[in-house]
Amino acid sequence: MSKKRFTAGVVAATAVFSIVAATFSPPSGAATRQETGRPTIAGIVASSGNGFDTKGTDYDVLLAAVQAAGLVETLNTPGLDVTVWAPNDRAFVKTARDLGFTGAISDEEGAWNFLVEALTGLGNGDPIPVLTTILQYHVTPGARGFISVLFTSRFPTLAGPEITKGRSPLTLVDQDPDLPNPRLTFPFGVRASNGVIHTINRVLIPINI
Repeated sequence: MSKKRFTAGVVAATAVFSIVAATFSPPSGAATRQETGRPTIAGIVASSGNGFDTKGTDYDVLLAAVQAAGLVETLNTPGLDVTVWAPNDRAFVKTARDLGFTGAISDEEGAWNFLVEALTGLGNGDPIPVLTTILQYHVTPGARGFISVLFTSRFPTLAGPEITKGRSPLTLVDQDPDLPNPRLTFPFGVRASNGVIHTINRVLIPINI
């Protein structure tokens, strides 16, 4: 992994974030479209429980990442109206292993610590800006149901770079051509009061590392 190349890409993505975020901010009155009786995106992610386990299909690592980046309040906003591509715990471990982690596929805490250490190095001692950009890359404006996703070829993100569709309608192509691309996996189309969650089996990478 090239630290200089990765850091330069993250800086570029972060530079455009304020413009993109302004463009995709929830419209006035969006809260009136909130679906009552459903938890927010933050609530669904938090339902995994606070802590790591060996269950690879929930969102313990994503919750840790969102908490570390200070994005819980954002994902709890009524009327947010976004699509979140949510890596499950197994996705984070797989991505960590793609990058050199040698722990077990069930070692969520080990994978998280490995990723934090890698991001700390890339961020010159501060992992949060890099982590935040990566998480922003997992958010697309507009709540898109599963059928909409299947028939859409390109997705804007809050980080700036787009996500595109692979040959399979279930495959998402990120900005790194060498790492395996994420695929949609169950559960997908999870409706929240302020958007929709589609689970993916690897972490999306916003630049070519």
